[in-house]
Amino acid sequence: MNDLLTVGVCSGSGVYRAGMMTVLRGVPGIDVVVEFDTAGYSPRLLRDRRPRVLLMDLDGFDIDDLLARQVVSRTTEQAVKVLALSSHLDPDTAIKVLRGGAEGFLHKDTPVRGLVDAIRAVDRGGAALDPQVAGELVTALRYSGPSEASVGLGSGVKLTPRQRQILGLIGHGLTNVEIADQLQLGRPTVKSHISSLLRALDLRDRTQLAVYACTHGFRAHAAVPVN
Repeated sequence: MNDLLTVGVCSGSGVYRAGMMTVLRGVPGIDVVVEFDTAGYSPRLLRDRRPRVLLMDLDGFDIDDLLARQVVSRTTEQAVKVLALSSHLDPDTAIKVLRGGAEGFLHKDTPVRGLVDAIRAVDRGGAALDPQVAGELVTALRYSGPSEASVGLGSGVKLTPRQRQILGLIGHGLTNVEIADQLQLGRPTVKSHISSLLRALDLRDRTQLAVYACTHGFRAHAAVPVN
């Protein structure tokens, strides 16, 4: 049982929670260990039940208040990865959710296979972003002036070819191990590059790196050979 990927479901809709639990409990390797309404949240609940990934339905809640009470749910005993879902996909909400600490943002109508893949990617340390959101973020940033999305994101910072390549792979959702294998680098080397990227771009974590890669065109650098 130790190899089961434990998941929690948070939603203001009891019907949605029940449906999500039924679907996920039919997926081999996944176990739904807790479900609750936002009002029933407490850090102790997550510590006791120990979900590795928390699916959080954003609909019907004030995003800023929800993030303040839900997404920042990390404890010294366990870090819960958050995958947010909403029926409204817009760049502003995506930015708030990801900056708030979530590792992913998907439409609630995402097919089961895509949702399961996203859960597993987030659990492995990757990021999951709905393709429509990613495209809209790119468009919004490309055709707008300086905004909240781009403030403090390493404007004018010069990256090495290797850093650009690793940033691109992070944008594709690869974990450190997968990046090391693909580039034939040592894992400590990859970790060192990522730490350098976080410092250079003034970002907090790899989720923000993934968003930065998606919104600044670095995913195209993933396949570029580096001497």
